[in-house]
Amino acid sequence: MGSLVPKFWLIVGALGAAVAVDQMVAQDEISDWKGKPLIISLQDDDLGDSKRLREFGRLLDRAEKAKVSMIIFDLDFDRPAYDLDFQNAVERVAALAVPTVSYVSSSAIGPGALVALGSDSIYMSVSAIIGSAAIESMAADDDSKESQQVFQAQSILKARARSLATEKGHRIDVAEAFVDHNQKIDAPWGRITEEGEILTLTADEAVKKIEGKPLLAKGIAESIGEVIRAEKVRGEPIETSPRDFAAALNRERLSGVEEAESVTQGAEGNASGEPDSSLFGRREEGSYAGKIVVVDIGEDSLATGKASFDFMDRTLKKAELDGAEAVIFDMDTPGGFAWYTEGLVLDSLQSISYPTYTFVNTRAESAGAIIAVGTSHIYMRPAATIGSALVVTGSGQDLNESMNDKVTQMIIAAVRNAAELNGHNPDVAEAFVTREKEVRIDGEVIHEAGNVLNLNTIEATEIIDGRPLLAKGIARNLQEIIKQEGLEGEIVNAKPLGMEAFAHWIQKISVLLIVVGLAGAYLEINSPGFGLPGLVSVLAFGLFFFGNYMAGNLAGYELAVLLVLGLVLIGVEVFLFPGAVIPGAVGAALVLVALGLAMVDRVDLEWKWNDLPGADSWAAIFRQSFFMLSLGLVGALLAVLSGMRFIPHTRFGNRLILEETVPSGASIELSEIEAKKDSYVGLSGMTTTDLLPSGKGKFDGKYFDIVADGEFIKKGEIIEIVQHEGSRIVVSRK
Repeated sequence: MGSLVPKFWLIVGALGAAVAVDQMVAQDEISDWKGKPLIISLQDDDLGDSKRLREFGRLLDRAEKAKVSMIIFDLDFDRPAYDLDFQNAVERVAALAVPTVSYVSSSAIGPGALVALGSDSIYMSVSAIIGSAAIESMAADDDSKESQQVFQAQSILKARARSLATEKGHRIDVAEAFVDHNQKIDAPWGRITEEGEILTLTADEAVKKIEGKPLLAKGIAESIGEVIRAEKVRGEPIETSPRDFAAALNRERLSGVEEAESVTQGAEGNASGEPDSSLFGRREEGSYAGKIVVVDIGEDSLATGKASFDFMDRTLKKAELDGAEAVIFDMDTPGGFAWYTEGLVLDSLQSISYPTYTFVNTRAESAGAIIAVGTSHIYMRPAATIGSALVVTGSGQDLNESMNDKVTQMIIAAVRNAAELNGHNPDVAEAFVTREKEVRIDGEVIHEAGNVLNLNTIEATEIIDGRPLLAKGIARNLQEIIKQEGLEGEIVNAKPLGMEAFAHWIQKISVLLIVVGLAGAYLEINSPGFGLPGLVSVLAFGLFFFGNYMAGNLAGYELAVLLVLGLVLIGVEVFLFPGAVIPGAVGAALVLVALGLAMVDRVDLEWKWNDLPGADSWAAIFRQSFFMLSLGLVGALLAVLSGMRFIPHTRFGNRLILEETVPSGASIELSEIEAKKDSYVGLSGMTTTDLLPSGKGKFDGKYFDIVADGEFIKKGEIIEIVQHEGSRIVVSRK
């Protein structure tokens, strides 16, 4: 902060000449008004626009709070009013506790005449005129064109003029004649206004006296300086206008944002609080307990598909489970997918108990604006924008009429709901997503229908009716938000770390890894020794568990052990106890459970287990995992069948299965053997492959599929058939 202030004042000093020429009110001047006369220049636009009316009101509030000695309105109005929006501003003028004077330098037509009536005293230059305060449609002579609404408005304006004149001691008949064309005024020198005319006075007429009292103006003055002398006001006058004051106030607000301080304690705490950023770091290893979790939403974060939204959803849920102090979305995005955004805003963001913040740094357009509305608090960078969330196609084109109406109404319902839940103005949120919404606050039009709303920092943080229009405040960085909100936790960035990003891609090919792993395991079980199929299976399952573990799923050492145990039991069934059924069935069940649970999101499961709000159903949690496992099993079956048919006849297959181990040609069909002899018990032969426990043997020049009786038998040993039941031939060493 110490380095910022001198630089700021150097800039102010360098621009001093330009500021003086434009009559801009510098920051030090705004705070040094006490006891000085304040000259406020008013023109048609200052009371003809809702934004300027708000700026005018703030200017009067500041002047009254600063205790200026007098307010002098320098009036230059030459157009009639078109509505009654300005009347609240005139009432505010009349209610000032500070002495007020209106000086008509050229003309005070329309609203200018009402401002003059609301002042304590009126002065005019020699050539000035004042009057014609009726709204334009009220001044029409054709009564047939005047509706009941116009008559009602005219009655209100006449009452307002009478009230001002009574309160400030001006002539009531003159005030009414400024508005009503049926009002007649007679003076000793003749009739001042005829019936059917709206009264307009010259300076000479306005200062003429009737019964010792001026018709309207206190006097004629060549300049404001002459008015100041006539009113005997002391002090150096200050000049401004609603527009200039608003610009100066905005500069004051922006330059008043504190420079981020280097917080030593935060840096020290962050050393232990940051998630593991090593190559093999994993998100769940670091706890969010008591910490401030920052989620970056960048250029393409909302436009890359469901993965980014799943990541944000898991982060929000983990922060809730761990007990985080707050979550801040650091946002600079042009937008993205409305469908996923709606789910994030309505489900995840509304199902958590900790405060959420959006730091617009520096864009929150489209889907980004919708997410911001779904957070508890919004802060804007000094030069930032938010809004323009009109729903369009993926290519940026407008939707067709029927689809646009359907989708827009859905999004409107979502953003209004989110805005109301988080204390934001739902009309502003709706105007972000549709061109048809007019935003009106306390009777003032803030945004006209016909365009999608987009707010800059000044507009979003503008205080209207005691509340900011949308954003809570202005900040240059995250540290300023944390300081303004009184947050104390360590900052931790929630982002894919180390191998997590790579693991997400591995997770996407889980089905393929299941196919390769199961097919490789089957081929290895049915092949002698440990070879390439077994190695491929181990690598596939290793990548499968690593990817799902790093992506935040249930995959871990426990499920990996469960998978290995299942494969072992299947091996026991095949090698040791053929036909036992139970070891193989239990092993297969363990394999399926391990593979299925490994793809289930850990945080979603915990969220449902703890019955937290917004949790998915059990079916939804396991649906994706079941689908991918089913595809993997089907794929593995097809791979095995294809392998059994084609691999033995390929060069690659010959490397796996040697010709002398499995002779060319199929084994003799058992039906042929049985046709010659009912039982082969006692027949001797020799193994042609290792029996582990199944394999092949040669008996009287014929090759049979055989199974060893309870032990492994090496290739080339003499064997004897000890059991023959149908197609099952069991042998033992002789």
